[in-house]
Amino acid sequence: MNKFPRSAYVHIPFCHRRCFYCDFAVIPLGNKVETLQGYGSKTVREYLHFLYKEILSIKQKGTLSTIYVGGGTPSILDPKQIKELIDLFKENYGIDYGAEITMEVDPASFNKDDLYGFINAGINRFSLGVQSFNNQILQKSGRRHLREDAEKSCLWLKGVHDSGLIKSWSLDLIQNLPLSGFKEWQNDLEKAISFSPPHMSIYDLNIEDGTVFKKLVNLGKLILPSDKEALRNSESTHLILNNSGYSRYEISNYCLPGHQSRHNRVYWSGLGWWSFGQGSTSSPWGEKLTRPRISKEYKEWVIRQCELNLDSSLINKDFVYKELDEKIMLGLRLKEGIDIYKLLKEQNWETKKFESNFSKLLKEWNRFLESGLLVRKGNRLFLSDPKGMELSNQILISMFQWWDEIN
Repeated sequence: MNKFPRSAYVHIPFCHRRCFYCDFAVIPLGNKVETLQGYGSKTVREYLHFLYKEILSIKQKGTLSTIYVGGGTPSILDPKQIKELIDLFKENYGIDYGAEITMEVDPASFNKDDLYGFINAGINRFSLGVQSFNNQILQKSGRRHLREDAEKSCLWLKGVHDSGLIKSWSLDLIQNLPLSGFKEWQNDLEKAISFSPPHMSIYDLNIEDGTVFKKLVNLGKLILPSDKEALRNSESTHLILNNSGYSRYEISNYCLPGHQSRHNRVYWSGLGWWSFGQGSTSSPWGEKLTRPRISKEYKEWVIRQCELNLDSSLINKDFVYKELDEKIMLGLRLKEGIDIYKLLKEQNWETKKFESNFSKLLKEWNRFLESGLLVRKGNRLFLSDPKGMELSNQILISMFQWWDEIN
């Protein structure tokens, strides 16, 4: 039997409104929500009731070393509700001394008193969803906050970190949003760096089905940075952050020394994790389970879990190894890359098949090794930075083609 997962993700689906690029499982509640008592509080309380039932449904579990409260917009909740959630894990799972407990916050959804309340509840790392400091870009993206809100939130987080009240905090930006040309993106990066966040996540804009942006693209009404501008934006990201002391340890993540996200590394390293809440995906023993994205269906699912039997993926058993293609994909996202020989050996292929498949993959990747997108040191392969990381899709597509061919 494998050890119990030591990480848990909790999905809080509530938002004031849905951003134009968002396809997450969220429940927009409007601008006037008050989660303890008032508008929207009944919806929130009902969801938390089922969320807590799901968390308590796991009978075989161990102490946690990371907890990540994501969304949605978890900072819509009152600090008392966040404390109730953290205490639930503390009393029923156990939380390691020195555990990393992260919470996502939105600049327009909390004030300074809330921040201190979240810290008192047990949060010691925050992830701030700024996306941009440009009011026009924010408006075009459907964001509720303004530049002033983002700056104020950054100053608060910098203050509590500098005073030792939290271990770390992260600032999130999205590159290649509408109106975000080369100059605008450089301004966003430089403004972000001015607050000295220990960690930064830089996400590429993806146009997802069912979003406002997708509809605007289909109507020909969404003007995005050109491919040339997008490439310049990416190149400037690496240059500016690298010159400011940030190390890129994963395709979308940069940090100062000692500030990598311990929780997110669990996903990229292929380790097991618990997950709770509407639309979230768990993988405690290697097999993935995604909960229903619709609120009514999620609640019905929780009732079935509690009254009948837990899904087999949630029961302690021998670890089910991820498919090789997924392990390669996740491992290549990290700066240290993969030990390709070790990964292929884990497939337990007989010698002739192993040598044939290994040779085919290296032949497929030879052009990327020659062009410098991929680097090999012994049996370890990793993406070059920045070129390989920016063009990683080309390498992954060729790997998936290899995987389909040998299967």
